[in-house]
Amino acid sequence: MTSHLDPRQTLRRQLRQARRSLSESEQFAAASALVSRYLELIEQLSSSSPKRVALYLSNDGEISPHLLCEHFWQHQIETYLPVVQGKELAFARYTKETAWKENQFGIKEPATSEYLPSHCLDMVLLPLVGFDANGGRLGMGGGFYDRTFANKRADQTPLLIGLAHSCQEVKSLPVEGWDVPLQAIVTPNKVISV
Repeated sequence: MTSHLDPRQTLRRQLRQARRSLSESEQFAAASALVSRYLELIEQLSSSSPKRVALYLSNDGEISPHLLCEHFWQHQIETYLPVVQGKELAFARYTKETAWKENQFGIKEPATSEYLPSHCLDMVLLPLVGFDANGGRLGMGGGFYDRTFANKRADQTPLLIGLAHSCQEVKSLPVEGWDVPLQAIVTPNKVISV
């Protein structure tokens, strides 16, 4: 008997391979273009620039928000990184002086016990494995973002914005009941408002 998650797992493997196959120069070009698309998103939202933004350290071929982070620091926007706390995420301040530790997945996290509650963030930029034009998202499968924002209404902060390479777009994603919807998806080529 096959699991109903098999199509998601197969798709996850294919899309992770696609993003890992991008060259270093393609990755850098994508990260550079992300800054312009982010500014386009802010203009579309017709809102002021956020004051507190969570992002991530890229891993496994994910599109890197490192140039976005530089933009935030230059504009005095506080940045935060996710820290695994049990089955959910907490958010720790990220600065050039941040001390590091590795979590159980071998991913670097800020070495601190001071966290900002997720509802105090204005925006969370989160990595995707896959996405579709309807705002469907496929993550790594751990469910950390889904559990962290499970009770968030669409009209509440923070805005949840997915970041991905263009090669991670699929025609349609199988969406599960626990998948937390995004407000937008940003790629190097476009902004999809959901």
